[in-house]
Formats: sequence, C-alpha cells, structure tokens
Amino acid sequence: MNLAATTVDQANFSAIETLIKQSKLEPAETQLQDILQKHSANYRAEDLLGQVQLKQGRYDEAETLFRQAAQHNPKSEEACVSLASLLKDEGRTEEAIAQYEACQKLAPQKAGNASELAMLYQEAGEYEKSLRVASAIPPAARSTKLLPVLAVDYLALGKSEPAHKAVGDVLAHASADPEIVPQLATALVQHGMTNDAAELLKFVQSHQKNTPAFLAAVAQVQAAEGDQQQARGTVMKALQMDPKSVEALSAAAALAEMANDWDAAAGFLDRALAVGPPRSDLLQQVVYVEIKKHDLVAAHEVAQRWHKLRPNDPASTMALATVMIEANHFGEAKPLLEKFLANARNDKRAQLAMGLADYNTGNLPEASHYLTASLGQGPEDSTARYYLGLIAKQQGDIEAAVDQMNWALAVNPDNPRALGALGQLYLQQNDPEKARPLLEKAVEKVPAEPQNHYELARVYNKLGMKDEAQQQLQLYEKLRNKRPTDASQGQTVTPQ
Repeated sequence: MNLAATTVDQANFSAIETLIKQSKLEPAETQLQDILQKHSANYRAEDLLGQVQLKQGRYDEAETLFRQAAQHNPKSEEACVSLASLLKDEGRTEEAIAQYEACQKLAPQKAGNASELAMLYQEAGEYEKSLRVASAIPPAARSTKLLPVLAVDYLALGKSEPAHKAVGDVLAHASADPEIVPQLATALVQHGMTNDAAELLKFVQSHQKNTPAFLAAVAQVQAAEGDQQQARGTVMKALQMDPKSVEALSAAAALAEMANDWDAAAGFLDRALAVGPPRSDLLQQVVYVEIKKHDLVAAHEVAQRWHKLRPNDPASTMALATVMIEANHFGEAKPLLEKFLANARNDKRAQLAMGLADYNTGNLPEASHYLTASLGQGPEDSTARYYLGLIAKQQGDIEAAVDQMNWALAVNPDNPRALGALGQLYLQQNDPEKARPLLEKAVEKVPAEPQNHYELARVYNKLGMKDEAQQQLQLYEKLRNKRPTDASQGQTVTPQ
C-alpha cells in the first residue's frame, strides 16, 4: 500500500477540507499544489485537489487527479468514489458501473455506494441486478432517492404488487423530498413507461411542490403524449424558476429539436453544459444538432474533442463515427464502429452505421448483414431498406430491389432517395405509369437532385409528354454540375 498521505500532517488536510467546504478554493488549491510538489504521489492531496477542480468546473483535470489518486492508493475508498461519482455525473454509465463495483469491493457495507450502483444498473436496463443490489440495502439505510429505483425495477420486471408498494413509498416521502417524484416520472419515461409516468404526475399534481425538476418531468410526459406546445410552456415555467436547471434546459433542447429549431436547441444545450458537468447525453445532443444545422465542421470538433478526452466512453465513439458517416469518411468510421460494436454487438444504430460504411467501401455482403441486423428501429428502417434495395439492384435482383424500396416507403413515404430509386426501378421494368408519381414526388421533395429530373424526363418521353420531358431535361442540365453526388445525403444515423 502507498502510504504517501501519511507523510503529511492530517491536520493540514482537515484545514484544507474546511477551506473547500467554505468555497475558499484558491487557498485550498495553493496548499494542495505545495503538498504535491513535495510528495507527488500523495493520493489524499490528489483527491482533494480533484474536488477543488470539480467545484471550479475543470472536470477533465479533476478526472485525471482522481485516477492518479486511485492508482497511488488502490485501497482508498474515498478516491475510488470520487472517480465513480464524476463518471456518474457525466453520464458515463458503463464506466461508472465498473468503478462503483470496484468501490463496493473496497467497502461492501457502504449503503451510499450500493444505492448509486443500483441506480446505474437500472439506467443501463439491468433491472434484475439493480433490484438485487437495492434490496440488499437494509431499509433503515436506504436513502429516499433509492425508492424510485425500486419502483421502476419492479414495474420493469412485471412485479405489480411490490411495484405498487414502492410507488406508495415514493408518495409517502414526497413531502419531505419533493425531488423523488420527478425522479420517478423521468425514469418511467426513459424506460418506456410513459403512461405510468402520466398517471403518477396527474395523481400528485394538486399537492406536489412545483420545482424545476418536476416541471421538466411534466414537460417530458406532455411531449411524449404529443402535446409539444403545452410542453414548451411548461418547460419555460421551469426555466423561469431556475434558468440554470439542467433538467429543464435538456428538456427545452429536446423540444426545440422536435420542432426542428436547431439554433434554439443549440442555445439550450450550451447553457446546460455551462452550468454542470459535460454529460454524455448532452454532448451527444450537441453533435446531433450541429449535424442537423449542416455544420459538420462544428460537429466534428465537438465529437473529436470528446472522444480524445474520453476514449473509453462508448457514446463518444459512436458520436465521432456518426459524424464520419455524415461526412462520407466511411473508412475512418469503420474502426470506430468496430470498437463500439465489440462491446455492444446488438446496437442497431451502430449496425446501421456499419452497414452504410461497408456499402460505401464496396463490401456488399457485410453491408447486407449489418443493414439486415439493424432492422427494427422504426423510422431508421427506411434507410436500411433503401440500401438493401441498392444492394439487390447491384446484384441483379430487380424484384428484390423493388420490394426493399417499397418497404422503405412503407416506413417513410417521404424518403426522397427511395422514391427516386423505386421510380427508376419501375422505369427499368418498362412501367412508366408506376414510375411517374414516384419520380414527381421525389422531384418535389428534393428539387436540387439532378438525376431525378433526368429519370422523370425519360418517363415523360415514354408517355408522350414531350414538353414536360424537355422542361425536366433543362432542369437536369442546369443542376447536374452544381454539386457532387452525396452518397449518404439525407440518410442520417444520428438518434432521433
């Protein structure tokens, strides 16, 4: 065991801890730096200096110090928890789980660590593990924030009787700790139990204390039920109460994204990141918003910096891979996706992205494998079906290609690429009557795409519509040299 901390008088550390509690961060930092200059491996000084930097918003520097402290004294539960807590606050769920598991081994009886681990297991969808850890904590040692965890675990596992009791426990403690109701409602929404969340909020609304977190939870439920206008009004009330509420700012950003107001979404996300740790979900939203703003340079800067600082964060790997796909850098995307899929082999977003990367690098068998595996996402299936149709066409199976394009349009009738491709396939089958409405709609959706104008001109010619054909050819000639073909335009793999 490294005993470097014992070479410094414990009274010094107690005095420094007092300074930190009093938010006298500069003198605390100076004293800790002095200690580390003399004792570079002093884990206690590293841990406390990390706490100072955490309060100063210097999260990456704090993480480095926490890791050093844990390395210099692997048996220090304090250093272990400091790192685990930071990982949790930054939304790095998998890393935080591994760290809290290590902390549990160091202090098996520590109820606080077990509570955090139960919450993280639940966040990862591991309800059995979450329930097992939470249930092992003696009732007298359980914090109120563990009550919503038990309720969601029981509901997710279909255990209705204990679930009702756990929800009752939440309501019974809500007056003393009003934040556990929005905690429960938010968790229910996140785990696909929106109806349960709506019933909960309706039941408590008359006597629940209005807090920014509660209003943000109400807004999430209103949005999930399709009432975006009311949700926006609710989240604005939350921000009036506390302009720095990360829950409200995150909800406001999500609502702006639903309305395709990308500038507003970016503004809310910037505010959220300015007042708290750089959470993975917020950074992921920033990358998505920049892509939607067609600013791939900004998206790449955010994703690359994020991945460089946190190479083990799966979300950063996926974000950078997504930007590479959107920018048509398929060869650079593939190793990132391979790294991600090594630990999440059934992640459908990553499978779709890998399918696009393989298709655009000429590996059609692998592309077909990943695109097929990615099916089941809902709206994104339209993209997968479109590319499966292109593969079938290249392999000479026109009937299969037609089927895939029809399936793509069944999922998303406005997919312009599938409209154009199916129109061309019908034209190839010498069926201009079927091709015409598809190509007309494709031209309407994306008037700047020259190829659809050319194919529509061919259709009009076959139907004897010479004037219309000439008009489409003129548009084709005007547009064809304006921009290079973009192999993945409109085929985003970012989360919706």
